[in-house]
Amino acid sequence: MKGVLSGIFYFLTLFLFAQSPLYDFVSFKKTIKIPASLNSERSAVIFSVPNKSGDFVTVGDYEKMISQVHKAFITMGIDAIFYLQDINIVASNAALDSSVDLFTKREIKNIIFITKSNNEFELIMAPYSGTAKMIVSNSDVFYLKANDLYSLLLNVGKEVKRADQQVQNFLIPEKPNYLQGISIVEKTLLKNYPGILRRSKLAVERFSSIDTTTILSKEVMERTRKYNERVRAKNQELESIMKSYPYEYELINAMSDDDLRRNRYQFLLRYVCATTRNVRQMLDYEVTPSQSGFVSIIPVMPDQTRVKTIPQDAIVCKYFIRQNISKNVHVGEWDADVTWQDALRNIIGNLTQELNVKN
Repeated sequence: MKGVLSGIFYFLTLFLFAQSPLYDFVSFKKTIKIPASLNSERSAVIFSVPNKSGDFVTVGDYEKMISQVHKAFITMGIDAIFYLQDINIVASNAALDSSVDLFTKREIKNIIFITKSNNEFELIMAPYSGTAKMIVSNSDVFYLKANDLYSLLLNVGKEVKRADQQVQNFLIPEKPNYLQGISIVEKTLLKNYPGILRRSKLAVERFSSIDTTTILSKEVMERTRKYNERVRAKNQELESIMKSYPYEYELINAMSDDDLRRNRYQFLLRYVCATTRNVRQMLDYEVTPSQSGFVSIIPVMPDQTRVKTIPQDAIVCKYFIRQNISKNVHVGEWDADVTWQDALRNIIGNLTQELNVKN
């Protein structure tokens, strides 16, 4: 899905080390109405678990939970064809687009959210909207929560049985199929920096606030207001950090490819935030399962570097440059870091050193 409206880009920064469910900023009516095609069409499951803190922020354990969920879904006749962690969907604008494209190609009809917090479990089921919002704003959705997973699945199973739909899903996979990093490289991955940036303007997307025009819930509106305040603060940081960029640039609001071309933006600075392993998968790097970590090249201005080893399951951000006409991606050094601010400083510093420009 290309050129989605800016109002739905709010997903893209919700999970930079946050713990809010993906649907936390969408208004909907909580019901126990089972989606009409739940037992006859394909479903995609998006799950969320609390992150773990330590030397690095890492994703929490989820395989035991999902194994229980999948066994219960088989019994209920729910064809969950894949499971995707929320952080991989909101990793970037491109990751969200790629997820929507995949859901469309795989003919997903229902979307299921499973969220584990520190105190409870939540489950949402709804017809898939076919857009980046996943569910239709202000629509009726199936919603249940419980203090433990067993009780939640038991109650969901009761409602599915009570709905008494004709079961047509007979080829449900025996084990959950996990989707990891979906590639966001449209053409060619180039491990350099475009030298033409010395003479070309770089477009830099601001973080996008949430469009409040369709929000009816006062509770959701208050969460949205606080979120938009954080976005404004992040954009001030973005503006401050970009001042160290040695060439011409322009901060822009998120826009479609057509609008980028219409405004003659040849290069676009983008980011992706997920686990180290998944970021590398999204950018088409080779990933060896046995590799425990990856070495980032950190610039020490004006002309030195140091190395930083980051575990493969740690949450990081990586900036890269997209050439908007060819759709090639320039990643330069592997300089992913544990905050978006440091990742941005890293690419600016490494690019500056590579092109031999002194700040």
